[in-house]
Amino acid sequence: MPRFLPLIAALLAALAAPLALADTDTDTAFADRIWTGGPILTMEDNAMRAEALAEKDGVILGVGPLDEVTAFQGPQTQMIDLAGRTMIPGFVDAHGHVFMIGLQALSANLLPAPDGTVNDIPTLQAVLRAFAEAQPERVAAAGLILGFGYDDAQLAEQRHPTRDELDAVSTEIPVYAIHQSGHLGVANSLALEQAGITADTPDPAGGVIRRGPDGAPNGVLEENAANMVIGGLLGGLDEAANRAIFRAGTELIASFGYTTAQEGRALPPVAELMQSVAAEEGLDIDVVVYPDVLLARDYILEHHARVYENRIRVGGGKLTIDGSPQGFTALRDRPYYDPPEGVRADYAGYASASGDQVFDAVDWAFANGVQIQTHANGEGASDMLIAAIQTATETHGAADRRPVLIHGQFLREDQVDAYNRLDVFPSLFPMHTFYWGDWHRDRTVGPVAADNISPTGWVRARGMMFSSHHDAPVAFPDSMRILDATVTRRSRSGDIIGPDHRVDVLTALKAMTIWPAYQHFEEDSKGSLAPGKLADLVILSDDPTVIDPEQLDTITVVETIKEGQTIYAAGLREGRLHYRPRRDGTDPYAGFLRTVAIAQEMQGNPGMLSRIRPSTLARAPHSSACVARTLSDLITANLSLPDTPLLP
Repeated sequence: MPRFLPLIAALLAALAAPLALADTDTDTAFADRIWTGGPILTMEDNAMRAEALAEKDGVILGVGPLDEVTAFQGPQTQMIDLAGRTMIPGFVDAHGHVFMIGLQALSANLLPAPDGTVNDIPTLQAVLRAFAEAQPERVAAAGLILGFGYDDAQLAEQRHPTRDELDAVSTEIPVYAIHQSGHLGVANSLALEQAGITADTPDPAGGVIRRGPDGAPNGVLEENAANMVIGGLLGGLDEAANRAIFRAGTELIASFGYTTAQEGRALPPVAELMQSVAAEEGLDIDVVVYPDVLLARDYILEHHARVYENRIRVGGGKLTIDGSPQGFTALRDRPYYDPPEGVRADYAGYASASGDQVFDAVDWAFANGVQIQTHANGEGASDMLIAAIQTATETHGAADRRPVLIHGQFLREDQVDAYNRLDVFPSLFPMHTFYWGDWHRDRTVGPVAADNISPTGWVRARGMMFSSHHDAPVAFPDSMRILDATVTRRSRSGDIIGPDHRVDVLTALKAMTIWPAYQHFEEDSKGSLAPGKLADLVILSDDPTVIDPEQLDTITVVETIKEGQTIYAAGLREGRLHYRPRRDGTDPYAGFLRTVAIAQEMQGNPGMLSRIRPSTLARAPHSSACVARTLSDLITANLSLPDTPLLP
């Protein structure tokens, strides 16, 4: 037995000092790259700060004190000086719509400050005119001026623009402005005319055509009424244009430090297109797709997986119970504080899925081992979800399923207790406190309940993890805006919306890194900086744990690194709402506009439109959950068409 003691001692020494591998005679343990010269925040509680990080073949070799990590330095190792900047793990997108982010990136920017300049209707008109004047050939060829992101809550007029105001932009070309929530849009007179909407047109099921005193449409369209117009305007998108949109989305989100993105609701044609792009063109980042569980169960069962193929995978299914809190379509358990004009005082929103659909979807997911993430904004929607998960758990037994609550804007404290008891992972939306905190305080729920929007304090008091998301393109996927809002909860006016729900910077960073990695069953490979994990890294201009918390939104993403390779560097690829031709000089957005123009020319072709609208309006639930739902249904409808050449 004593002859084994040297071997045991050697093994113990190796375990105690794994960095000694760098002393071997081969270069197998030498790093490809070593970063030093700035703070490194690991998100590992037992060693939160490090001085250096080593990477080889896309995997972290070592992270820790400088003298230990430099033991991995070999003759070919690239030494990179952070120059005082801060390294953190790559951000994991807890809930967004990477496909539709691309359309956000390729449209006129109607967002309010700070993401845009549109805070009154004259500015909205000016931005649309400037968009058209900057590219007259495109707009003339397309016969369309499309803008995205206006928010009536942030307009000085505190209302939507009207058809007359968009007619002031153009009476010769259809003009369509998409609301930031995606639940509404405004059309000019020509766009209404091309959609066949007149004073005699009845409201479609699940939609409203707003009207003036004379009964004529005023241009504002809700839910499926908006789909009627945008369906015709965007019905000409071909596969090449949709590929360009997807690429634009991945590039934009990578510019904000995301190395893993989510497509939070898709139908099979869109999921298949993304998989095709990944296989044929490659992706710079990982993408997790959640197809609609009410419409794509067979597809989910066939494709859901925990392993990426070509950096894309189907992670599970998406269920949507209600709508938008800022748009008054979230299902509450009590009336809204100051409901929209024209509705009864007891108005509490409504569900877009029935109780039977919710219970059946959750039961199906539990029975088949499919992760389900559920959009539930109002207390009434959470009551439905909690009951369904409770019933499914009793039926199928406890297991590590990690069902996800998406948004959870209006919650009671007893509902947080229930989610904790049922092991539901909350993916919350504290960025709402910045974008719509004042609106919630004054209009939707009132000053008391507004303080409990996205109640991160209640969640942490119970020891629960949570993730913090952007839901782009409903909001802009600005990671530092998410961080700032999660920490400070300051509204646009400077008010603190829920001071008891503010968290410290490290907690907020965990909610963007290691905790959403756990949400996706990826905590073993992502979300923190530790040996053996992927070298998914972000370099920030400043240390968020040192800077004044009120200045967090001034930090910029300097570089995004996916598995050791730089995929975004500030100044090399601009990701904000600016469209640029591809590197090979081609312009896929011009092609997208040309196909829209051809679709416009085919308005008299009943075969084409009849194939778009039933898929869009009949199959989709009547209340869109977000802009991605509205627009992805249109793209899905077009991708589902039989092969019909749209271009000469």
